[in-house]
Amino acid sequence: MSRSALYIHTLLLACLLANTLTAQGALTGRLYDAAGGEPYLDDPAMIGAVALPADAPAFNELTATQWQDAFNALADGQQPETPLGGLIAPVIATGSWFAPVEGDGAFRLEGLPLNTRLGVAAKVGELWWPLTNEAWLTPEVTTLDVRLPYFRLGADRADVRIEKYRLQTRTLLRPDLRYGPVQLIENLRISNPDPARAALVTVELNVMVPPGLSAQNLPAMYGSQLLYMQGWNVGTPLEKPFTEENAAAWSFGTGGGMHGGPARPGNGPQVSADNWHLLNKDPMLVMVGAGDTVYRVNPSPSGRSATLVFTRPVPPARLGAAGVLEIRVMHQGGVLTSAPAERISVTRSFDYPVLEAEADLPPELTLAALVEGAHRRLYGPPQDGRHPPNPDHSPDLASQEVVQLVFAFTEEAQQMLSRWEAGESGPPTAQQQPAPPGPSFNLSVLFKALALVFGLAFVGALVATIRKPRDEQLKKLARLPASRREVLDAVVALEAEYKEGAMPARVYQEQRQRLLNRLVEFDAGAAEKKA
Repeated sequence: MSRSALYIHTLLLACLLANTLTAQGALTGRLYDAAGGEPYLDDPAMIGAVALPADAPAFNELTATQWQDAFNALADGQQPETPLGGLIAPVIATGSWFAPVEGDGAFRLEGLPLNTRLGVAAKVGELWWPLTNEAWLTPEVTTLDVRLPYFRLGADRADVRIEKYRLQTRTLLRPDLRYGPVQLIENLRISNPDPARAALVTVELNVMVPPGLSAQNLPAMYGSQLLYMQGWNVGTPLEKPFTEENAAAWSFGTGGGMHGGPARPGNGPQVSADNWHLLNKDPMLVMVGAGDTVYRVNPSPSGRSATLVFTRPVPPARLGAAGVLEIRVMHQGGVLTSAPAERISVTRSFDYPVLEAEADLPPELTLAALVEGAHRRLYGPPQDGRHPPNPDHSPDLASQEVVQLVFAFTEEAQQMLSRWEAGESGPPTAQQQPAPPGPSFNLSVLFKALALVFGLAFVGALVATIRKPRDEQLKKLARLPASRREVLDAVVALEAEYKEGAMPARVYQEQRQRLLNRLVEFDAGAAEKKA
């Protein structure tokens, strides 16, 4: 190579290196105890950031799944065995950066890429605490300063209580189904009275798997067959108005199950608003990111055994009220119409006493809840479908006690399922109609059976119990707004109607897609006019 060629080559390398060095940013800030403790850390701490793919779910969704192991591995310079997001929302980070935190909580993380979605978290002791909002650095803004909250752990777990354990059971019997669906929504309200420290708790819930599905493929049906959340009474929930970007919030990138389209994050940092989580209808709770939620497939002959393992902190008490962590799970099982007398059994046991347990059932279901080894029932005598707390025992369920919950259809419902199995179709009687849904959404799943070797193929999605006439829904689908403003108004109205349970999931998805297509048409037309 000639000297002139070498000079040009060296100059090009220098220019490329200069561009690389300038195309980097930095994150500065400070960790602080959200309970108001001393600014100096009790344990060593580390700050870390991961680069997320452009199509990844929002970072605050990923931290609602399994993510602690992935951050630990990346911090050690290793490839995670379990990806960020676990089995439900697996995401491979495209880069990672870590640095120690000073004893007073101050940190600086350098060498971060620009125009890249960055998930940020700090490890204090053994637990990573995430920054809810993603970081986003640009050539114009190469440094970002943040404050990252955490809680000191160490509250006495002997004082932790499950204040309330509530079951809401729904079902929808239809002659075009080949199984009777049973949907279960469980709500655990866990409290911690310690005013300064959080309590790290673990709750394991075996989840039902619908007929025709396996535990391995259940995560792909997230949003229709399985849904969960964990929230606490700390701070103000993050709220946003309904937009196209927020339509698939808290779906972990699945789009809300079988009929939901894939999430399409826009350019820039992403965050999912708490008020669009289907199990946070109030919303009163802030989503918890610290800790882990693991979806575990259990070895079983049928391949239909799965468990959700929640390892999350219960916050300290504040303003004279105990800190609260709420865990809510929706899952669904069922019995085949060929065997309507089968029972659905779920066992529950917790490390903390349950002060109050109650359940709500529709008229076509029965529930037996027996505490093993105690020769007693978990609930008091049922009253109009409600199973109140047992008035003769306190707490309703002691720590480590095991209760077996057994659901079954009534004789009348079993006879109806048998008639449908025999090909005698017809609408349910008024007595067999399910009760209108309460504040929690009510969906069901559609299955179609092939009689040979009992092969089941999934062909539908969960359906709301209150429906508008089909012809009215079709007319609404046919009407398209005449302006962009009308499209946006129609999207807001559609979402409100769906959240009230007044529209089936399938019709909602079809109509929403039409509206979004119409919005694209208006935007494309406006772009052509400008051109």
